[in-house]
Amino acid sequence: MSEEKLSDLISPEAVINFETGPIKASTLDTMIKLLPFEMGFCDANDIFRWYSNNPNRVHGRRQEAIGRPVLELHPKVAHYVEKLLNDFRSGKRDEWEFWFPKHSGEHGQIYQKFMAVRDENGKYLGCMDVTVNIDLFQGKEGKNTPETIDEFKAVKPE
Repeated sequence: MSEEKLSDLISPEAVINFETGPIKASTLDTMIKLLPFEMGFCDANDIFRWYSNNPNRVHGRRQEAIGRPVLELHPKVAHYVEKLLNDFRSGKRDEWEFWFPKHSGEHGQIYQKFMAVRDENGKYLGCMDVTVNIDLFQGKEGKNTPETIDEFKAVKPE
């Protein structure tokens, strides 16, 4: 399989026709960068293929990681990652999630979820991970979050 970039194969202006509607490749890329969480994907052969390039990432990612075996990227926990991927591949498990404290003594929690990606026939295509800085969603000062639908309706646009 060639290691070509999407931009080498199609124009950023190309339209991708999803089941739920069409969208330009460049618009989709921009939207993914705005999501308040990070994503990554390794294929059915456990090769790291893609990550969302969100600003202020919890987990640093490097472009050099693309195309490398995922077990090489996580040597300290390779045994656990291998077991998880084998469980996904065999169908024993479809997802796994956990919470852990931020690194470097910072206050706060991180949520991470790994999910088996399967096609419509159940064939294993790889593993997707989602990482969320939970602090983004917990009671930040100055946020006006309506508690009820009536409060939401009462908010006047600025």
